Amino acid sequence: MDVAQVNSILQSSYEDLSPQLRQAARYLLANPEEVALTSMRRIASHAGVKPSTMVRLARAVGFEGFEEMREPYRSWLRGGEGAYEARARSLRDRGAGGIEDLLREIQEADATALAAVAGPDTADAVMRAAEALNTARRVYVLGLRSCYALAHYFHYAYGMVREDVRLVDGSGGTFLDSLRGLGPQDVLLAISFRPYTRDTVLALDIAVEAGATVVALTDSPVSPLARPARHVLLAGTTSPNFFQSLVAAQSVIQQVLGAAVASGGDDGLRAIKESERRLKQFDAYWQEPRRRRREAGDGEGVYVEDPAND
Repeated sequence: MDVAQVNSILQSSYEDLSPQLRQAARYLLANPEEVALTSMRRIASHAGVKPSTMVRLARAVGFEGFEEMREPYRSWLRGGEGAYEARARSLRDRGAGGIEDLLREIQEADATALAAVAGPDTADAVMRAAEALNTARRVYVLGLRSCYALAHYFHYAYGMVREDVRLVDGSGGTFLDSLRGLGPQDVLLAISFRPYTRDTVLALDIAVEAGATVVALTDSPVSPLARPARHVLLAGTTSPNFFQSLVAAQSVIQQVLGAAVASGGDDGLRAIKESERRLKQFDAYWQEPRRRRREAGDGEGVYVEDPAND
């Protein structure tokens, strides 16, 4: 039996499983490499269920135990097929019979992840992170590969609140140069999820050595970003899709921005006002052309674009 067959069994049995077993099944489907490499106890922790739930899941779908269900994942990893490829292959096989159920599962996974970042634990962590950002001398923002969009968004939006925000993007091979000047009064906001980007982990080592405060947005309290961080923001990325979901992570970014502005005082408001003034000055955004009324010969009026807007 191979991974595709195990995935097929999990998917075909999904509707008959209890909510806890469904949660465990979704995690296995989304993280085949972790199933192959990680202990059952840690997999259960990351999935948000008890270890016994993993055993019950294996037995519910026809295996004697979790180790028997895990073995195809280990064989698959030894064979060299990539995790993205395995998930994409599973999606293709499912799509042959229609994708409505798959789309619903993707939506449900995103909704579950969003619900998980809407609780008091996330709110407390967000407020502490926002305070660290607002009181820092400089803020460095780092997110590479799939996380670059999150980092760029935060850098752009928070840059309207304060000017001393730096995006660490490594353009032109200047990744380490971007961290020059990082010190004890600064904050590094780092974003990465499994599989963790090597340069992001390296940057955290540099930040810790420099004495900077690290705020990590990641997917697990035991991720390589969480361990050296002073503030940890957690967001699940599990999805039936071939690529991890960043929906919950975007929600956390939004919460941090909102908390930073809400607790930032008048300086932040003045900075935003100035940012808007400059955007208006440079005509950054398209606007509906103004129209003026011109009388026609029959007494009826028609509207034409005002040339002054050209």
